[in-house]
Amino acid sequence: MKKIYTHRFIARFTIEAETPLFVGSGESSLLKDALVQKDVNGFPMILGTSLTGVLRHSFSNKDWRSRIFGDDAIKKDGAASLLKVSSACMMLNETKVSEGILENIEPIVTARFNNLPSRQHVRITEKGVAEKNGLFDNEVVYKGVRFVFEMELKGTADDNDIWASLIEQVQRPTFRIGSGTRNGYGSLKVIGLFNKTYNLEIEEEFKEYLNFSPSFNASLPFIEIGLKQENKAPDGYLHYRLNLVPDSFFVFSEGFGDDDVDNKPLEEEVVVYRNNTQEFEKQTVIPASSIKGAIAHRTAFHCNKKQELYSDEGKGTIGSNNRAVATLFGKAGKDIAEPQAGNVFINDWYYSEEEIANNKIFNHVAIDRFTGGAINGALFSEKVSNLLGNGFCFDVYVKELKEALDDEIITESLEEALKDIAKGLLPLGGMTTKGHGVFTGIVLKNGIEMYNYNTKNEI
Repeated sequence: MKKIYTHRFIARFTIEAETPLFVGSGESSLLKDALVQKDVNGFPMILGTSLTGVLRHSFSNKDWRSRIFGDDAIKKDGAASLLKVSSACMMLNETKVSEGILENIEPIVTARFNNLPSRQHVRITEKGVAEKNGLFDNEVVYKGVRFVFEMELKGTADDNDIWASLIEQVQRPTFRIGSGTRNGYGSLKVIGLFNKTYNLEIEEEFKEYLNFSPSFNASLPFIEIGLKQENKAPDGYLHYRLNLVPDSFFVFSEGFGDDDVDNKPLEEEVVVYRNNTQEFEKQTVIPASSIKGAIAHRTAFHCNKKQELYSDEGKGTIGSNNRAVATLFGKAGKDIAEPQAGNVFINDWYYSEEEIANNKIFNHVAIDRFTGGAINGALFSEKVSNLLGNGFCFDVYVKELKEALDDEIITESLEEALKDIAKGLLPLGGMTTKGHGVFTGIVLKNGIEMYNYNTKNEI
């Protein structure tokens, strides 16, 4: 007997990009190697298929997953998906959404999104130099940009638990969209949620459902519900928190300079919704990819050390050949037979002018010992960053895998690397050989203190 679905569950989310967002379009330009998805008005968007894929992957309950998202239609008992997920459209201000073909758009807003920020990437070898073909860039959507999307589930009165679980998945700190989610991109925060269940067996609710407007710019016939606020890691994840204070200056370089110096800290504009419009503020960025690279190299060191595999004996392994690095940070490349995604998630971090100052200039010169003058090309200057606030707080989420993270060597190697940062033994950023980028502080694991630099307590 065919099942009758008497209920419709509808939720509308307003999400904000906590970090830059890169949902690729598969296209490139003369200036950028990879471009983001955009709507007909030229504004960033997130396709519903991207959101659906992340939601499906996040469900560990296979019965629920097959029930919600459907089975393979080729199979005899195949079934279609019961869940509809719309594309996420960008909010132009605090009330208006980029939907349909728009007219009279402010030129300044259009210009900003026609020229999105670009991120440079480079893969560094164990020798500290760039790997061949390892330099590339991609454009990203500004941190702070807001989107609206909607999902609808066709079900019965017994599906309340499934619906609650779907909403919970979107609110998790590990819910990320797009490419580079292991390198700091794609972290989303739910800032608005409207939820409504229609029982189609009740005439009044059936009429309300028929009259429901799918437009994101239309007023909703139901009230906003409270958001779930949790600091703990979701099930299946380990949560490490590093509370750090720099010993002196530090620099996470942009790769080029300005009118004053040859090299300067990485700064990007972020979007702030204020006074019913979008405003842009420039902030200092500490990219997750820089921190992740340092942690990965040190994790390989500790993994080799624990197994007594030393380089002078030709036994030590690095990069994706190291089992701890491959398991935690993933592996990919032309020579990799079975690529796999990483299990470590770190966010990019942004700081305002009140928190970090980038006005300190260091001049450098290499002197020719014979002439006493500067060596050609060796005279340059750099800006560095100085902390004005109380310190930094970095969150590291690690996905638990039974076949991997139960291995004590892999887990302990990562934890030793995190402790090395808090001990001041693993500098972060650039110019580390000149004394910059040394941090000290506290490491917490699931809220429990693992190491404290001030008390030297270590677990």
